[in-house]
Amino acid sequence: MIIRTCILLLALLAWEINLFAQRDDIVLTKEKKEFAFNSIKELKNGVLVVRLKTNQRKIEILERTLRDPNLTKQQRKRHQNILEGTIRSRDEFNQAIGKMFEEAFSFCPVYLMYDTNSTALTNGETKGLFLNKKGELDETIELESTNVFIVNYKKRSAEFPFDILRVRKLKEKLEDPFPYYVAIRESWINQVNTPRAAAAVTQLDKKMASFYQRALDYDKKLAERAARNAANKAANAKKVEG
Repeated sequence: MIIRTCILLLALLAWEINLFAQRDDIVLTKEKKEFAFNSIKELKNGVLVVRLKTNQRKIEILERTLRDPNLTKQQRKRHQNILEGTIRSRDEFNQAIGKMFEEAFSFCPVYLMYDTNSTALTNGETKGLFLNKKGELDETIELESTNVFIVNYKKRSAEFPFDILRVRKLKEKLEDPFPYYVAIRESWINQVNTPRAAAAVTQLDKKMASFYQRALDYDKKLAERAARNAANKAANAKKVEG
């Protein structure tokens, strides 16, 4: 009898632990959902900064190597070709990315910025960091909002087995259910005609718009629920008075 009682108590304790764990998951899921909804509303009223790569470290190493007086003529030519190819590929890639977002993304205003200005942006600078449509630094361009989100191209990794365009807040990462990434291939961007790459940006734009509508619907549902609760409370108060 004692053993049976102990088993029942242990089973009850395990059930309660599981119940509390489920409740924690529900709360966590709700918090994540509301954070994502608030974030998409911030982005709708904010700006998206497209962070373009500079390959600064690689270029600096190549330039430093070219300054070496001990290089042979053949070595110098090879490193010069690598440097020129790196800069050319970078510029073509950045031009393609910038054009894609300017033409295919309409959810919020878009700004272009080199990754070397990321620290300045994070530290609160809002002017003198951004590029015009010619790809030139324009000191007159200034952010229109303090709600700043970043998007940049990332190669596949342990987290994602494919290349992506990833969106994040200026100082915070985003995660599901926020539509914070879309799959893309570098080869799509490096081609002269990039319909598949542009389609990826269009897909991201549509995912943002759809999730924004979900956020509005969620707010509407909460408002309706609050109105019903207020009406019920008022009705109950009248009954008590009567």
